[in-house]
Amino acid sequence: MRISSFTALTIAGALLTLAPLSSASAYTLKTLHSFCNEANCGDGDTPRNGVLVDSSGNVFGTTEFGGKYNKGVVFKLIPNATRTKYTEHILYSLCKKAGCPFGAYPDSEPIMDVDGDLYLTTQGGGSHTDGAVIKMRPVSNGWVISVIHSFCAQPPDCPDGGVPASALTYAGKESGALWNESSPLFGTTNTGGTNNKGTAYELSPNGSGWTHQVLHNFNSPSESAYPSALLEDPSGNLFGVTYMGGNNGVGVLYKLAAGSWTETTLHNFCADANCTDGSGGFGRLAMDGAGNIFGTTLIGGSGANCPEPDGCGVAFERTAGGNYKVIYNFCAKTNCNDGNEPAAGLNIDGAGTLFGTTHLGGPATLGTVFTLTHGSNKWNNQVLYAFCSEQNCTDGAGPGSPVAFDGSGDVYGTTDEDGANGSGGTVYRLKP
Repeated sequence: MRISSFTALTIAGALLTLAPLSSASAYTLKTLHSFCNEANCGDGDTPRNGVLVDSSGNVFGTTEFGGKYNKGVVFKLIPNATRTKYTEHILYSLCKKAGCPFGAYPDSEPIMDVDGDLYLTTQGGGSHTDGAVIKMRPVSNGWVISVIHSFCAQPPDCPDGGVPASALTYAGKESGALWNESSPLFGTTNTGGTNNKGTAYELSPNGSGWTHQVLHNFNSPSESAYPSALLEDPSGNLFGVTYMGGNNGVGVLYKLAAGSWTETTLHNFCADANCTDGSGGFGRLAMDGAGNIFGTTLIGGSGANCPEPDGCGVAFERTAGGNYKVIYNFCAKTNCNDGNEPAAGLNIDGAGTLFGTTHLGGPATLGTVFTLTHGSNKWNNQVLYAFCSEQNCTDGAGPGSPVAFDGSGDVYGTTDEDGANGSGGTVYRLKP
């Protein structure tokens, strides 16, 4: 199995408002911030995850590296009255204390609760160096940081999991609601568990603290392994994809039944000849009002112009009735102008349009933001923006994160690379 460039970076090392958007047409990109603007990238470096946009238009996010201690930052971009200029504020530079007890190398965009507190995962640091879930509470003179859970509490086997792999989810997140501070939070880890192939876990507030529970231990090759982010449906069931494992060793689409948390495989990737149904599930899933699930695989598919022998990725649908089908093969267009390696999964807006990013492809081969819209019995791909369209890639390159929406229909995200400072990545906004 080919390990994609995006997966190699990720394994080696989500938005809040889902308003109906206008039909995709010409979008204009504005770079809200280019990282590594300060000496030694004190303002952050490599925003590999997505962003969160609050009701006031503030943009919250994380970078994997940079900051005062080069272990990543949590940032906030504050707009002026007309939202034509954004000013970065560093809310927290990770690893302020020896041993990084409050985490290092943040691995997700934040989620927000009804009081304005932020929650995120880190792939390093914590009490046992295998990552943590942290909470950030705003106070008059800054932010108070606390650890909800440090992973690998029982080394070296880490039965509670290690290296949390993605953003947290909760009931109502898909509809744009803030977390209510009482329902459980759910997430996944890339390592640890009884088989050291990752876990699905639950964090529940218990009045005086938090209770951590492993819901599922992933396994390979007979079952799924290396999970991406979770999606919770209105009945409390959890859904996700894995990059490896399953009958064919290249991942599955699965369901964890609410309460029992029994895993059901909904689709084994590479079930079709030449993996035309997709291979290597990656990124977040989206669900429409009818219960249909949408997602992506990094490789596989049958894109007519794909230069890779293992395929350039697909977008898929698993209907509420149980039917699986590929709805788009990437690199279907000449020179892969429609994108290659859809690394972040999919988001869906109120009109049923799917939004995603590709880490590669586009005219400059350095990534795209795209939509998929349904019409005339097929799904149509439209590239909203192709990165490195500006000289020296000052607009950024290599988007590997999901997009977020605001109430006006603008689309926000990050790029891993380039920008006005030659490296470091960017935060961008696309306006229809």
